[in-house]
Amino acid sequence: VVPELVYKNLILYTFIMKQKRNFRKLECSKIRNQIEFGSDFIIKNVSNKLVFQKYIFAILYSCIFIFPLSADSQKSDSSTTQTEEKVLNSSHIFPSNIQNKKDSSSSLISSDFLQTSSTNLQSPTNEKSIDKDSSQIQNDDFQSKDEIEKNDHSKNTSSKEASEENKQIPKFGFFIDSYYAHNPYRSSSRDNRYLTQPARWDEINVNLAYIDGKIETDQYRGRVAFQFGNSVNSNYKNEVSSEKNSNEVSVRNIQEAYAGIKLAKNLWLDGGIYFGNIGLESWISHNNWNYSRALALDYVPYYSSGFRLSFQYSEKLSFQLHLMNGWSNITETNKDKAIGSQIDYKITDKLKITHNTFVGNEAPDSQARQTRYYNNLILQYHFTKHFIIAGSGDVGIQRVSDPGVQAYRQWYHGTFWITWRPIEKFRTSLRLERMFDPEQTIIQTASKNGFLTSGATITLDYIPNENALVRLEGRYFRSYDAVFDRDQSKSKEEKFIVFAISVKI
Repeated sequence: VVPELVYKNLILYTFIMKQKRNFRKLECSKIRNQIEFGSDFIIKNVSNKLVFQKYIFAILYSCIFIFPLSADSQKSDSSTTQTEEKVLNSSHIFPSNIQNKKDSSSSLISSDFLQTSSTNLQSPTNEKSIDKDSSQIQNDDFQSKDEIEKNDHSKNTSSKEASEENKQIPKFGFFIDSYYAHNPYRSSSRDNRYLTQPARWDEINVNLAYIDGKIETDQYRGRVAFQFGNSVNSNYKNEVSSEKNSNEVSVRNIQEAYAGIKLAKNLWLDGGIYFGNIGLESWISHNNWNYSRALALDYVPYYSSGFRLSFQYSEKLSFQLHLMNGWSNITETNKDKAIGSQIDYKITDKLKITHNTFVGNEAPDSQARQTRYYNNLILQYHFTKHFIIAGSGDVGIQRVSDPGVQAYRQWYHGTFWITWRPIEKFRTSLRLERMFDPEQTIIQTASKNGFLTSGATITLDYIPNENALVRLEGRYFRSYDAVFDRDQSKSKEEKFIVFAISVKI
């Protein structure tokens, strides 16, 4: 017993000297307790005074040399750690005739020390031997065994909680999207009348820039992002209110600010300001196949203010339910609330379908209710990882403002995307679209046939890495009526090119 214990303690001394891990006082006290209980066992079972004296010497040696050194973690490379593991597990250090002895006290000291202080270095063989040694300890041998197990459990729990806290560190990032858009036929105004991206003609500017912080754990999550840029000014121009406590002044600089909690397995509730659920494209151009947004998506909510209940039913199927202030507004405009939904279903590994809805009253309290219903259906098919097509169909209806008339105005969108990335650093994407709003529910043109417009967009991307993107895009529109502004007249056509650089961290 004694030679084995002394020998193992010598090996442990060498082991601790070269370890990266910080053996805290908590772990040292655990080993001291085990040695103390081991001494009780020796007193009961060993009558030879010489053996007992040698055992006491081993304890003193451990306390003097091993425990003081264990408070300071020693650095070693991974190869040294693996070498020490092999040394500790080798048969010439712990011969089988010694390992098979039935004395549990000595094996518990060294084996349990290795188990708690260097779990990542254990081999399956060591784990089995530890379980075997622990099972051999009887209550009549160690009267405080329950105390040991209780302490072990509390220490393991505290270490797990500490590791979880380390994982709950927020992640911070930023995004910058700068651009230049040239329209050879523009009017004297530099504002783009129908689009939010790009929002200005013939000037180098910032489309969108933000800094954000986000956190996501097993129990809660959240994100806050502060933004500015031309697209921000364009999107929030309708956020107006005469009430002094409204967020009207500050909301345009809040891209997202929401907090979420986990209600049950795969069930989350988020509340605050977050991105809208409708459409394939994101506000963040870096995430889209084309730089500018589709017409259909420039006229759906970029953002929502409300509560979002999301449920991940399986890897293929998920649901969302939204309770919002309204259609793309944070400052409330009436006493009603709007609802929205999303169903996302991955039919196969290559085919996915998404259905989004919105229902809400879009009239102020001073007018009759004008309930808006909107449906958005998206299909995506991945031929390969780098060759994808997608289609989107949108239908919107809204009750007319005359309370005595049971009639609805309608508008429609259709969009088709195709993207191809032939090599790692280059990608090309094509988008075709058509928008039909004859009664000018969404877009007011003051023309006879409303906004009936078709468009095509082609985008060339240079992708030096996943955080940076250089883009060149050309876009063309043709409308049934002359709706595009010129200095002295209007035109049925609009064409422009965009050069943009973005970085996202």
